Amino acid sequence: MDNPSGPPRTRAARPDGPSTAALQVLEGPRLLIAGERTALPEASLRFLIFLALRRRPVRRSVVAAALWPHSDEARAGGNLRSAMWRLGDARAGIVDIVTDGLVMCPDVSVDLETVNRWAERVTAGSGSVADLQVPDSIDAALDLLPGWYDDWVVFERERVRARALHALEHVSRLLSAAGRHAQAVDAAIAAVCSEPLRESAQRALVLAHLAEGNQVEAHRSFHAYRSLLETELGVIPSPEFHELVAVPVRRGTPRRTGERIASSIPRRGLAPSR
Repeated sequence: MDNPSGPPRTRAARPDGPSTAALQVLEGPRLLIAGERTALPEASLRFLIFLALRRRPVRRSVVAAALWPHSDEARAGGNLRSAMWRLGDARAGIVDIVTDGLVMCPDVSVDLETVNRWAERVTAGSGSVADLQVPDSIDAALDLLPGWYDDWVVFERERVRARALHALEHVSRLLSAAGRHAQAVDAAIAAVCSEPLRESAQRALVLAHLAEGNQVEAHRSFHAYRSLLETELGVIPSPEFHELVAVPVRRGTPRRTGERIASSIPRRGLAPSR
């Protein structure tokens, strides 16, 4: 067990200048140093990913228990020391040993952070026009580290997925308000594909169709969702969702409906890009 009363740990020696390390959690996972892939034992790579997902100091005992939950404390601690040692010279530019435990160096690039920061800006309404562009890695973020079933991965996977889904739904509405209807539909579809039973995602798709004046597409999407919901869960969409598509289709309506929907979409979060 860590000894909190012991002498403070010192930072590991680090190379001069910013780190050239990049940890690709979404595309890989793998570690790149100066653009070149670095071969690592699985235990060492999992250790780095654990720190990358935390991005704050974590006690050694907590890291060891999370990575080797079925080992006793002594063995888990030994496994952690081995995983760190097998990082070799690269460790000095990737992992900091600090008083509070272990932490990934702040200048190590982690691809997941790009998606997380984008989602935070969009949902907080602090994004720029540039944030209307959905990151290319969004699909990978919606299914973080597939095939990994550790508790710490499952928790983080759900957190990242929920954040990304909220961002996709929000950016779909912003894109509709900006008149970028095809992209609005694409963003909503990405959310629907990740979680078909999620009503807010399905509502974002219907709103995107209505904003473009495509009532038939909106009704088709709604009724497909209603059928899926009844089949899978034995329930129906909310009354609010029903009201969204309750406008009858008649000559001249699609255009006016689209304009009404688009004009009602909040434009918060569309700060000028720099």
